[in-house]
Amino acid sequence: SSECRNGTPLVGASRTCNNGMSPGLISGTSSFATRTDNAFLPANLAAAIRGNTFTPYADPTNTAPGAPGAVVSAPIALHRGFGIPRDQTNNREVQRYVAAIEGNYDRLGFITNANWDLSVVYGEMNNRNRETGPDAIRFAHAMDAVVDTAGLVAGRPGQVVCRVQLLAAQGIAIQEQNPNTAATVYADPKTNPEIAGCVPLNVFGNGNQSPEALEYISASVTVLEKNIQESAVATFSGELGDFWGAGQIGFSLGAEYRREYTEGIGRSRDTANRLLQLNTGADFLGAEYETKELFAEVAVPLFRDSWMGEFAEISGSYRTFDYTTSGTGDVYGVSLVYRPIPDITFKSSFNTSFRAPNLSENFRPYAQTFVNPPFSDPCDTRVIAAFAGANATEIKANRIANCTTMAAARGLTYDFSQATTTIADDYRPNYASGIASVLGGNPDLRPETSESFTFSTVLRPRFIPNFSLVLDYYEITIDDVIVTPSGQQVADQCVNGPELDALACSLVFRNNPNNDADPFNVFKIGAPVGDPIGGFILQTLNFAKLETRGLDISVNYRVDTEELFGVNWGRFDYSLGALWLIEQKQYTSLTNRETFTDLATNVFYPRLEGTSRLTWSPNDRLSVSWLADWMASQDLVKT
Repeated sequence: SSECRNGTPLVGASRTCNNGMSPGLISGTSSFATRTDNAFLPANLAAAIRGNTFTPYADPTNTAPGAPGAVVSAPIALHRGFGIPRDQTNNREVQRYVAAIEGNYDRLGFITNANWDLSVVYGEMNNRNRETGPDAIRFAHAMDAVVDTAGLVAGRPGQVVCRVQLLAAQGIAIQEQNPNTAATVYADPKTNPEIAGCVPLNVFGNGNQSPEALEYISASVTVLEKNIQESAVATFSGELGDFWGAGQIGFSLGAEYRREYTEGIGRSRDTANRLLQLNTGADFLGAEYETKELFAEVAVPLFRDSWMGEFAEISGSYRTFDYTTSGTGDVYGVSLVYRPIPDITFKSSFNTSFRAPNLSENFRPYAQTFVNPPFSDPCDTRVIAAFAGANATEIKANRIANCTTMAAARGLTYDFSQATTTIADDYRPNYASGIASVLGGNPDLRPETSESFTFSTVLRPRFIPNFSLVLDYYEITIDDVIVTPSGQQVADQCVNGPELDALACSLVFRNNPNNDADPFNVFKIGAPVGDPIGGFILQTLNFAKLETRGLDISVNYRVDTEELFGVNWGRFDYSLGALWLIEQKQYTSLTNRETFTDLATNVFYPRLEGTSRLTWSPNDRLSVSWLADWMASQDLVKT
């Protein structure tokens, strides 16, 4: 709860108040104001709030603390009000139908062991997503309860009523605070269900809320979601013959058709321009894509049991496709297997890949979301000064220059570099609550493409029975990686480079009004209540690329004590799986494809990690295992 002083609310609300002659103020969908005359506020708490004081301090410098000033009155308090929880219930129904026919021929012309099949699949998912929570306008009216001492509302003196009802009975215009309506006051408050139907809500203490008040503030949104997939696949495979004694040349041909459809209807209808503490936004109108693909594979044995070795085979694959959303393209791959002796096998492959954006990534409509604390404004003077890690000096300088440019464009001047000893000219914002934003898809996404190279060595030495060692080296590059960056990532990306990142900056909005006591509000990320976008557009984007190199290690060994020692002490099985990460580069710039961050040895990216398991099985009914997970140390901050 909060009070007013000199006609100004002591919370960060964007509207004025007038000493009980207006409804409680609303800031966003989760911050509400009432006054110390609230009918449910215990008298001792009300008295304590009215007596609250605080000591203001002068701005400190970089070398000295601020000096305390005179004690001033501060009749304010923060309370986490009790009401109804936000719940979500999903009822999902999935159906899938498959039809297939197949056949084979011992010989079909020059092809032997011919096989064919045709399959058709239809799948449908229907989901009823029901979200319940508070109507923000009604919650504000209900929690701002007062005593009607004269009985003006219903003729019952001393009755607890909503303040808006008392104001209506007094003939006072009631301010409309729903940003989704053009009206500034309620046209007929005595018949409007938001006013006439208001039921006072006791927000002090869990369980003190009446069922009638909870019913009044309750709201729900029901979305009917549907996903449909249709596909048809035809394949034909066979063998062409053994022309040099190495084995049969095998091949496979095929065609595939696929259709994907999705929709989510009902959110717009149920929201009905109300201000709800729920996930609101536009309906996901029906969207679909179709793809037609042709593919082929061939495997050619090179030799078997020859002077060059025991076995070798080369194989290749090719696929061409046509997406209605992402256009045409093709991918291919080639692999080689070589076993010079039975104890060792070498494998190598090179492949290209393609991933089209899914329907949600492409077409999801904007829906409200929040960038919640902890959020650090990259232009905050304190954040810049404390920034550490790789390229810290360069990024600090970039942020200072870029933030200065953005502030100057708005006619503002801040000391982003702590060039002066005073902090009075520093930029020191405080983001105490979430930043209202929107989350959605991007119809301009490019598909992901990738190249991968692998080289494997498999050791199964005959002189060590039941032992195997597999070493898999890999190199993978993914271009145009599809991601949905966080608000923090977008804000940092905007100012981290040598110049402002035009694309990232276009998704960050510093549109807060400068009409309250926060001196930094005018440059903070955010927008006025009711702005259709808010502080961020969090949409799917294409990062430049990802690169990684590493070595997967797998070891397996089994010892049967009776076979090895002639004494039956059971069987011992040991396995080891490990990863040696050589390189993990993330090219996250939206405009500069050469800028990257090396994540190797960072948290979650240890240079070496693995899992080992030792199992003792004395008989077929009992086993005891010892499992160990381990990883190398990781850097919290790289310098």
